[in-house]
Amino acid sequence: MFAGPGWAWWVIASVTIVSLAWMLVALFRLFGRRADGRAVEREATALESALVGATLPEGAVAYDAWSYRVGARFAGRVRIVVHGGRVSVAGPRVPDALYRAWIWVQGFLLALVVPLLVAAVVLLDGSWALAALATFVGSWAASMLGAGLWPGLGELGAVETGRFRALEFPLASVREVDVGRGWSKGGLGVVLFPYRAAIDAMAGLRVVSFFGPDERGREVRFALHMTSDEAARELADLLRAPGR
Repeated sequence: MFAGPGWAWWVIASVTIVSLAWMLVALFRLFGRRADGRAVEREATALESALVGATLPEGAVAYDAWSYRVGARFAGRVRIVVHGGRVSVAGPRVPDALYRAWIWVQGFLLALVVPLLVAAVVLLDGSWALAALATFVGSWAASMLGAGLWPGLGELGAVETGRFRALEFPLASVREVDVGRGWSKGGLGVVLFPYRAAIDAMAGLRVVSFFGPDERGREVRFALHMTSDEAARELADLLRAPGR
């Protein structure tokens, strides 16, 4: 398995370096963007948690949605409220360290698939192709495991009070509002490259995504799958409104 001409190993090494560097840049884009300010992380209100009896303040607009597992770290059902020049998003949320580990594991496993496939070709050895397949399955398994666990994990904190955690930030800090494919901006499109086309198709014209600050002062992506195309258009227009 490890026999072969020297030039072949130089090719494999070069492809490995490029592939890992490509992924590393994407991960730094995902976790290294700085915002102009910080969001406030707090316990969600009854309205934000969609509790029975909660009333909508005059002038406020609220939408229910399903969050993609993007940089804002919400997972599952969320509620976004826009009121008085402020935006709040509330719902199950993944701990920062756990989310980072999840992304790094699946990202680097995916990056190793390319040089393993190159090794199979230049060394004419099918065992490298099997190694590539096993590595890809490992990346896919990590991705699916986290995607399935995050909503339930985030709900543990709301068991006693029924209230989730919320992020609140100025409407003016929202940037790059997109409907549809923009959900993967900021580096995540590289990490989820094998699945991006399928998720784009699922997003259709129903996912509203945007950059906003988190509680650590990073600029992160929010991606909300709305209940209808009309709701997606309304929210996007509200977030893009001039003179916000």
